[in-house]
Amino acid sequence: MAKILSNVFGILTICGAIYVLATGGKANAGYAVIPMVLRLTFNSIAHKKPKDK
Repeated sequence: MAKILSNVFGILTICGAIYVLATGGKANAGYAVIPMVLRLTFNSIAHKKPKDK
């Protein structure tokens, strides 16, 4: 589940960055930064989780 959420927030990060660039920087950078922080969080959870055998 953490891998799926990590991928979703990765896509949202890219979309947020495109939105900020499309508005010429007038949009808040938080549109890209907040999903990136959540992606890094879920990515670290996915790596620490023991693998099912």
